[in-house]
Amino acid sequence: MSDTKQLIVSLDQKVDQLVEKLNQEKSALETKKNEIDELTKELSAVQNQVSALKVENESLKNQPIETSTDNKDLKVRIDGLVREIDKCISLLKV
Repeated sequence: MSDTKQLIVSLDQKVDQLVEKLNQEKSALETKKNEIDELTKELSAVQNQVSALKVENESLKNQPIETSTDNKDLKVRIDGLVREIDKCISLLKV
């Protein structure tokens, strides 16, 4: 009879260990599920940001460029620089 009692006690201990291990695994699983949910939300936010940036990029690509005023300003600046260079060259020749 004592062998049977020892066997039952041993089985109870092993069952308790398995239940404890099961609870630990359930807790770890819950933690991983929460982490997955957070990462999914973060991924969704990043994807929304990428979509918004793509839309902004396309709108900037399609936006007309004001070349006429920019070109005039650029030509005036270049002319001024050419004059300065000519003056420097004339001073070197003297």
